[in-house]
Amino acid sequence: MSSYDPASSSLRLRGGPARAARLRPVDAEVSVAPRFSVLALLGLGAVLLQSTVLHGATLRGAHLGLVTMLLVWTGLRCGVVTGGWLGFLCGLLEDALGGAGANVLSATLTGFLSGLLANRFFSDSLPVFLGALAGATALRFAVTYLFLEFVYGERGLFHPMSHEFVWATALNCAFGAALLLAMRARAQWSLRLR
Repeated sequence: MSSYDPASSSLRLRGGPARAARLRPVDAEVSVAPRFSVLALLGLGAVLLQSTVLHGATLRGAHLGLVTMLLVWTGLRCGVVTGGWLGFLCGLLEDALGGAGANVLSATLTGFLSGLLANRFFSDSLPVFLGALAGATALRFAVTYLFLEFVYGERGLFHPMSHEFVWATALNCAFGAALLLAMRARAQWSLRLR
C-alpha cells in the first residue's frame, strides 16, 4: 500500500489555485552567528579601543581584554575556523600596534580552542562562557610569558605577570558576565516587541 496519491498533487502541479505563502517569524537570538566581515570590524574596533582609550585604565596593572572576550564569544558561536582566523587577524593588529610578537600566537590559539568548545557545550551558557574566558586569559598570559622568557630572554617576569593575570581574569570575567547578560536581556526585549 502506498501513501502517494497522484490525484491530490496533480492539481497543484498543473497550476491550480495559488496558495498564500506562509511566513513564519525568524528568531534572531544571541546564538546566531554573525558574518565574518562584522566580526572583523568588531575585532578592529576592540583592538583600537583596547590599545588607545582603555590602555590607561588598569586595575592593579591588569587591562580589560576586549579582544579576548570577542575571540571566546566568536569561537563559541561560530566554531574553530572562524575563531582561529579572527584570532589571527586580531593578533596581527595587536602586534602591529606595539605588541611583542606573541599576540598572533596567543590570539589564534584562543579563537581556535574556544571554537573546539562550540561542538561540546551550549554556546549561550554563562558558566561555559566564563570558564572559557578565564582559560583564554590564562592561555594568553602563559603564551606571552613564555614568549618573553624564551625569545627575548627577559627574566623575572613571572611574579608581576602572575599578579596581573589574576586581576585580568577577574576583570575579564566580571565584564564578560555583564556583557553576556546584557546581550541576553536585549534579545529578550526585542522578542517582546514583536
